[in-house]
Amino acid sequence: MRLPIHLQREIARLHFYDTSQSNRAIARSVGVSANTVREMRRILRKSDTFGADLHSLDDDAWYAVLGTGNKSIAQRKRAPYWDWVHAEMQRPDATLEQLWREWRSQCPEGIAYSQFTAGYRAWAKRQHIVMRQAHRPGEKLFVDFAGRTVEIRDRSGGPSIYAQIFVAVLGYSNLTYLQAVASQKTPDWVRCHVDCFAAMGGVPAWVVPDNLKAAVWRREKDRVVINPAYRECLQHYNTAALPARVRKAKDKAKAEVGVQIAQRWVLFALRDRTFFSLDELNDALRRLVVTLNAHPFKKMSGSRIERFEKTERSTLKRLPPIPFELCDWRYGVRAGDDYHVEHARSFYSVPSELRGQRVDLRYTGSMLEVMHRGQRVALHALAQCEGTVQTLPEHRPIAHVRVLEGEPRALMLWAESVGEGSAAMIRHHLENRSDAVNGLKAARRMRDLARIHGDQRFEEACAYALSLNITALRSLDSILKQAPDKRTHSVSGTAPRPAHDNVRGASYFGENT
Repeated sequence: MRLPIHLQREIARLHFYDTSQSNRAIARSVGVSANTVREMRRILRKSDTFGADLHSLDDDAWYAVLGTGNKSIAQRKRAPYWDWVHAEMQRPDATLEQLWREWRSQCPEGIAYSQFTAGYRAWAKRQHIVMRQAHRPGEKLFVDFAGRTVEIRDRSGGPSIYAQIFVAVLGYSNLTYLQAVASQKTPDWVRCHVDCFAAMGGVPAWVVPDNLKAAVWRREKDRVVINPAYRECLQHYNTAALPARVRKAKDKAKAEVGVQIAQRWVLFALRDRTFFSLDELNDALRRLVVTLNAHPFKKMSGSRIERFEKTERSTLKRLPPIPFELCDWRYGVRAGDDYHVEHARSFYSVPSELRGQRVDLRYTGSMLEVMHRGQRVALHALAQCEGTVQTLPEHRPIAHVRVLEGEPRALMLWAESVGEGSAAMIRHHLENRSDAVNGLKAARRMRDLARIHGDQRFEEACAYALSLNITALRSLDSILKQAPDKRTHSVSGTAPRPAHDNVRGASYFGENT
């Protein structure tokens, strides 16, 4: 039994003190498992020695009487060849547990899993190249800016600018990517990542940057605050940042070595060249990087590009269909009562239930997204001129939809049910007028007139008005009120004169003579 002697004595004391105590009660008191107490009490019951006699025994005598000494014998069991384990661990999806199971099936008397993992870690610490080969294919991309800059001269004799050299190194294959940009600001930093992912044809699981402001805004006690634009870029490519700790260069050793190699192999080769543009410098960098990646390793077989093509390229995540476009944000923009938000003097709709609430605007050179509580609620093409109003139909409330879409149809159905004249009159105002809004208003008013005067009278008035080519609302209202279509007229078009003695008729003038 591996239980320490002082715990054995305490279990024995409690056992003899009150034999009715349960195993769990004694276990809670002593701080061991109930199974251990059960086994110890079984041994005590089996022994003929009483409690007082046991407590007078020294440790050796205690073990001799009860047989509870530690009988485990340290044995040196077989261990695997750690070189083989290390080589297998470099393969995709390899785990120590799976390797141990495979090895143990061939060597049943070998060491257990805990000794296997401890032995491998101890061996790995003694290896000189462990940090260079400890990364899985496609796992990490180390990124940083080189300490040295390259002068870009102005052809017209103006002041020079000094290009920053972006360095990216894949952890497994050491494939290196270099790019010259004007600054270390966020737009250039993000553009370097977009171009790097495109050049490699895929995306790693993690990106390990340094703590520059373009990547890390600040570090707090329990979290790291990533630059929002940088975080958006990595989310677009389905990866994430794993910033190195402050003043812990080993966290980004690949980047440090990559910067060193870039400065010695590439920048030194360009020391005597004069550049007049970033494009010219980047062309030179691309040619030299191809040579660098094809150069054979000194302590490993193959080259960077060979290891990348053979193993790592297939493990990278796929690129998204559309490259990331750098965006800007406006936070806490209030949606008006007309469920539109204003941006750059144009107006964009949001769901009507968000009117009066605060939303965030994420915009690029071509698109505008409206975000509410971290979720996108609207997407619009960015207006190219001021004063533009963009309203999506699904954002309108039901009442507005009924006015703009449902009511015109309802008006036509009603007019067709009344008669041909009514249908022609309403159709004219809904479809033929250039000012659709006023036409809809006129059609609504005409329906109100029909309710006042009756559908039949409205149909008669419309037929009469259309025969005279009259369509105005005011004229139709006058027809309904004055009823000119109901008046009787003589053939001559004048009312007949009343009969009177002083009125001479046609006979007086000799018409009948």
